[in-house]
Order: sequence, then structure tokens, then C-alpha cells
Amino acid sequence: MKVSGRVEPLIFDMGKPIQEQLAPHSAPDVVACSRIEGPDFGCQWHFHPELELTLVRSGGSHRWIGDKITPLKKGDLTFVGSNLPHDYRNEKAPGKAHRPVKAINVQFHPQFLGKNWLSRAEMTPVQRLFQKAESGLEITGATRDRVASAMIRMTGEHGLKRLILLMRILDDLATSDELLQISSPGFTPEIHVSGAERMDQVSTYIQKHISEPIYLADVAKHIGISEVTFSHYFRTRTGKTFPSYLNELRIARVCRLLAETDGTVSEIAWNCGFDSMANFLKHFKKIHGCTPKEYRQRVFRP
Repeated sequence: MKVSGRVEPLIFDMGKPIQEQLAPHSAPDVVACSRIEGPDFGCQWHFHPELELTLVRSGGSHRWIGDKITPLKKGDLTFVGSNLPHDYRNEKAPGKAHRPVKAINVQFHPQFLGKNWLSRAEMTPVQRLFQKAESGLEITGATRDRVASAMIRMTGEHGLKRLILLMRILDDLATSDELLQISSPGFTPEIHVSGAERMDQVSTYIQKHISEPIYLADVAKHIGISEVTFSHYFRTRTGKTFPSYLNELRIARVCRLLAETDGTVSEIAWNCGFDSMANFLKHFKKIHGCTPKEYRQRVFRP
């Protein structure tokens, strides 16, 4: 699809994530826990409102969470937030035997304890945990060992006992410093900061102008503060400089379009606000360690 000038947003459906319908909330257990055993994980590129913990005990080739594709290893443990596209795969490596999958999967709706339970003051750490999980979290270190042990126990429990185990896991994760962000924060194109009206203004401005040059000075002027104040404010809120975040946001959108459309790399880059292919390729390789074409091949390799 080649056109002159700036192209319209790409909408060709090639690998769009499927919305998965899980068990209704009226099921006997509000916390779903299952063992996965077989030739694969039984899933595809999908998303759902339920949050999800996945412990890989053996097998599996790689996981795809948001815009990150990562080789799987024994003991891999992740926490995926609401509606973040993800997939786990078990592809046979050339010349090697196909290893069966053994994993444990835990899923629960964010409102599994009622509509307003996260608004209570004592739940603030868990609310922040759920916000972090919107980009996907890899659980490491001693935290990984404790959570994995609790998940294994959870497979043999039901009702209140299973619910108690989940609450212990959430408390552990909410206070842990052994959680690693997986997906770029811009994969879901919003800046999630609870109660931050100013950040909402920034997010809206970025989304509206994402395919155009965006300058820090213009955003600062838009929200009515100086450039210096905005730089400090933005870094405090996101942990990144504004240019760094903007590049990650645009690269994340590129990854989504590479997966979900058949647009060419140059068309997609142009749609995401890059006016220099050299600059785009440099940033893409810095974040993902491969070229956009290699990324697309990894997503759709047979």
C-alpha cells in the first residue's frame, strides 16, 4: 500500500489480538487457577480484562507480552495486567526435540472483591501494583520463589483458601522491589497516573499529535507551565525524560502496527511520527535489539 505524502492510519487486520472470554464471575471460584500440560500453552495473541499470573515450570519457547518477545526459561513468572495483549508459545527449535509444556495459570478480575475495594486507603499499594502490571511484570529473585510456591499450593485449594493465597501473593508483589517491567509503557497509548489531571492533559496532547513532530516546549505551553518545570514534573511522574518516553511510545505503536497490519515498515514509521528512517531504525534497535523486519518475522514465524 504505497501512497504519497502522510498516509492514513493503517487498519488492515493481520494479527490483531483476540479478546478472550473467560469464565463468568459467578463461577464457584472468583480466582481461576489451572495447570497447563501439553504440547503448547493453548492460547493465542489475546487480551482480557482479568489480571493473570503465569508460572512456566518446563517447556515453552518464548513469550510475547505487549511489544516484548522474550525467550522462556524454566521458572519464568509473569504478572500481566488488564487488557494487555500477550501470548505464550512452544515452538520446536531446529534439531531439538519438542518439549511439552508444564505451567500454572492464575486469573482474576480486577473487581473480584467488589467495585470499590481498591479505593480503600489500605489497598493503595495493590492499586499501584495493578497499574504497574498494565505494562506486564516479570517477577524475579526471592519474590519469584515465594509467589511460585503459593501458586503451586493454589492448584490444590478452592474458595476462601485460594482467595487467601491470592491476597498473600498480591501483598508480596505490592511491596517487592524484584519486579521488572516487560512492555514499553507506551504500548497501550495512555499515561496511567491516578488522579493526575495534568498528566491526562499531556496524554491527550500526545495521542492527538502522535503522527506529528512533538516538542517539549509545545507540551509545556499546552498545560501552562515552563519547560524546566515540565521536564522535572514529567520525569518525576514517569521515571523517564520526555523525549525518551515519546520515542518508547512511538516504537511501541510501531510494534503494534507491525503485528496487526500489513503496512510497510516505512509507512508505519511515518504514521507513528518518525520523519527519519535512520533515526527510527536506531531507536527501534536500541529498544528491541533487532530490526523492525526481524521483529515482524519473530512474531509471525511458522
